[in-house]
Amino acid sequence: MLSIPQYLDFSNTGKTKEICSFFLELLQRKSEVLYLHSQQVANYAASVAAKLGLSRKEIGIIRTAALLHDIGLLSVPNSIMYKFPYLSTRELAQYKRHCVAGCSMLENMEEFAGIIDLIRCHHEKWDGTGYPKRLKGVNIPLGARIIAVADYYDSVINPSYTQWQKSHQEALQELLSAMGTAFDPEIVKAFMEAVVPGNTLRTGTVYAPKGSHNLSPYSISEKSVKQMSPSPVSTIAFVPLKTSGAAGTGVPSALTNSSGDLSSIRFPLILLT
Repeated sequence: MLSIPQYLDFSNTGKTKEICSFFLELLQRKSEVLYLHSQQVANYAASVAAKLGLSRKEIGIIRTAALLHDIGLLSVPNSIMYKFPYLSTRELAQYKRHCVAGCSMLENMEEFAGIIDLIRCHHEKWDGTGYPKRLKGVNIPLGARIIAVADYYDSVINPSYTQWQKSHQEALQELLSAMGTAFDPEIVKAFMEAVVPGNTLRTGTVYAPKGSHNLSPYSISEKSVKQMSPSPVSTIAFVPLKTSGAAGTGVPSALTNSSGDLSSIRFPLILLT
């Protein structure tokens, strides 16, 4: 059973520690992967909250919510959990109910009043396409926005099945590509700085091909580079994978092909403006 760290800001009344330990033991008995995932998400969320300069109390609340964010999955069969995200319409609807199910398990418990909304909203998206309430932007609680980023990152680097697993760099690239859509850009930046110490998001300018205003943020061909307009249309940010760049390009060498040219480069970037 997980021993709850002493520095969490639990209430002096009630049985918060005991209840947390109870739910975490249930998660462990259901799925060791889910149990470890909850701990990892809690650690990432606390790191991001600290990076954002939140108070000790707020960090404790967010970490507690992160520990219990998936307790609603106790009501979802393992056969569905292990198939995610490749689910049928009916299975997906059942899976999505886990946010509300988790809140229902904690309702009427005064000790958890501060984390219920965070658990309910951890699958809401910055652009309003998430669930269960389709909240948008700052209407999503800050703690839930933090948990969403931490949850996604750990889900892709430690999935239920190893054949779905992605590398640390790939996960960071996907987070960047979802800035402003699925995730709060400021939270992603703080997460990047927390998990890649000493690095911050670097920005650059994207030039659109002549006569075009629809430059894809995911791939730029050598032909497109040659046709670029002198007028910048967008600002981008990319993952600081390597400090050394391909000769004469200013592009991280990890993003170029073996010959170091710009043909068929796949940029892990996000249009910011």
